[in-house]
Amino acid sequence: MPAADQCHQHSRRTVGSLAASLVVATLLTHGAAAAEVERPADQQWGHFGLLRGRDLTPFGLLRLDMLPAHTADAEAGTWTFEVQYAYQNTFVLSENVRGYLERRNLDRQPLSAEDAAAIQALPGDAFYVDGEVGLADLVLQRRLSRYWSAYLTIPYINYGKGAFDSTIESFHDTFGFSQQGRDLVARDQFQIVYSIGAANLSVLRRTPGGLGDPVIGVRYSLPEPRFGWDVVAELAAKIAVDGERFLLSTGENDLGLQLTLQRRAGRSGRHAFYLSGSAVYYSGGPEVPGDRSQIIPTIIGGYGYGLTHNLNMILQAYASRSVIQESTVDELTENKYQLSLGLQARTPNVLWNFALTENVSNFGNTPDVGLQIGIAYMPKAK
Repeated sequence: MPAADQCHQHSRRTVGSLAASLVVATLLTHGAAAAEVERPADQQWGHFGLLRGRDLTPFGLLRLDMLPAHTADAEAGTWTFEVQYAYQNTFVLSENVRGYLERRNLDRQPLSAEDAAAIQALPGDAFYVDGEVGLADLVLQRRLSRYWSAYLTIPYINYGKGAFDSTIESFHDTFGFSQQGRDLVARDQFQIVYSIGAANLSVLRRTPGGLGDPVIGVRYSLPEPRFGWDVVAELAAKIAVDGERFLLSTGENDLGLQLTLQRRAGRSGRHAFYLSGSAVYYSGGPEVPGDRSQIIPTIIGGYGYGLTHNLNMILQAYASRSVIQESTVDELTENKYQLSLGLQARTPNVLWNFALTENVSNFGNTPDVGLQIGIAYMPKAK
């Protein structure tokens, strides 16, 4: 199938699945919204910032990626405890690898050592990534003053074998979408093979997870909106505390800056608009050809709608530069684009969120589908 047709089919699948999720979310919360006690027209609706899921793309997983700052916060002098968990399924391969698998003509067999050697010997760059990644972030934040806070993020990375494979393939079959090569290999595997420039990797069995590099940061936020906008600025660093570790750390330190804006709209603030921009100095890693450093910009835009005064729905778009900029495979060097649709809710001291994420373009460098869930506990919330 031509690449343009694949992209068109995948885009329709993305729009359809996000629209279906939107309908379900709206139906589930409509009753609560209708039953809500009427409040004054000037009562502000709760909006808590962008979804705080990070990028889980196969190339660049280990780099620093700034979590969008939420605007819900604790009182000065207190702690906030937060857990964010994201899980994604990725199946991507280059055209030359797909051609090799079709010529191999085996009935859904996993890659062997001979297959890996043959893929790495293909002319030009070649890559194959089949697996799932789970990332749990424990975030400890201390509110230092009305303006300043500091935080520590401790990540744990887990590599899975394909819990979503069957569901994704069934979805493709049900709606007549191409399997994009999934039907050429076995399900429930964790296998990565590539040869991109001077970077080579072959992983044919699932590797155990472990702690990633911690992130420390400071955050400056205005206590009141300025010209109608909530403003949060942030500086963070990823620290390679134990050197390079296989699939857990690049062995290099990264540094990032981020600015996040939020604005409420509508008579009572039922709508919210978000914009977040960041720039990360990525020091390189073993998965990148030439292991070179670079600046990676990212922009996130979002729209939130209040379903009740303490529950909102949010749609956000993510765009970022790929860490791979030198390859004979154009799709690897293209920007990464993803859409997320989620729900956020808050009680006086707890903030939680749930969201689904889909890739929308350049599918060779972006996960197929992902989910995230998070919860933050603020003993003394504002």
